[in-house]
Amino acid sequence: MTTSIAEPVANPSHSDLKQRWQALREAQPNLRIRNAANQLGVSELALVLLREDDNVQALKPAFSSLLEAMDSVGEVMILSRNDAVVHEVTGTFKEFRTAGSGTMGLALGAIDVRVFFGQWHHGFRVREEVRSGLRESLQFFDAHGQAIQKIYRTDATDTEAWNALVSDFLADKSTEPLDLLPARKPLERVDPGTIDGESLRQDWASLKDVHHFNALLKRHKVDRLTALELIGPTYATRLGSAGTVGSSPLDLLFEQVRESQCSLMIFVGNPGIVQIYSGPIQKVVPTGEWLNILDPKFNLHVNIPSITDWWCARRPSTDGIVTSVEGYSATGELVLTVFGERKPGQVENEGWREECRKLERALCP
Repeated sequence: MTTSIAEPVANPSHSDLKQRWQALREAQPNLRIRNAANQLGVSELALVLLREDDNVQALKPAFSSLLEAMDSVGEVMILSRNDAVVHEVTGTFKEFRTAGSGTMGLALGAIDVRVFFGQWHHGFRVREEVRSGLRESLQFFDAHGQAIQKIYRTDATDTEAWNALVSDFLADKSTEPLDLLPARKPLERVDPGTIDGESLRQDWASLKDVHHFNALLKRHKVDRLTALELIGPTYATRLGSAGTVGSSPLDLLFEQVRESQCSLMIFVGNPGIVQIYSGPIQKVVPTGEWLNILDPKFNLHVNIPSITDWWCARRPSTDGIVTSVEGYSATGELVLTVFGERKPGQVENEGWREECRKLERALCP
């Protein structure tokens, strides 16, 4: 990972932080704002709020209603990420709907998201000058100032509808400072010795729906990565550690499926959202520490060194075994999941299963 050029400071002044961010951008002009915030020891929102007032305008906290209205603007590009992976999809919101008394939401189609509104605390309209001109987005943050999702205008966005939506959801101007929580604590891994491995394996073998997996973890009070480590080779195979771009398990998987054109489902999430792309991939480009997919409607950027564990997992369901390739950070956080494309009620594609077996044969002979 890139070494910080500036030590984090507590409660940096506006002018001091602005100078330090400018110096960092000059030293690393292609650095993404989240990575810059990490190096500067502040939240991403703290950097967003350094922009001129007219370029950062608060949104009303009616986030579910805003997403329900997004279909009116036509095409947008949505971006969600965590510390290791950036996931970008271009498409149109279709029939976004809420559930769980408004605490959850989802959209299906080209834009496919699962939203957890309990984590959505701040929203802003952001305008910024970039090399291609003025870029405008709606950006949403959690209570810690970490970005959850960003929605960007594209050349195909309906300008009149976009402006009307923004006007409807802009908040009254306020000069009150935001009260952000300290940075989120890393995931606490569970001591494997405290888990009844045989009971875990029995429950795993009895799964009927992959969506019940998180409930299984909670029932056994175990984190996801520890469960994989305990479950045994019938259901999980460790594919290796991060390595470098060009030698990681993900490099090999993408090389395989690009050649075979096996259709995928690629999940990337953070505490406030899971964003999904479904389809084949075409253009895979390594750049420094990042492995990238650069397709017309889908971009993925994976920081390979930051993913320290790669696994192939198999979970039973009423539709048969469901197979995934999963990447975990050094703290045990799930940062990327790849499935074969399928719909509920369908048996998993045999081509995807063979891609996973091929990957295992190459990495775990």
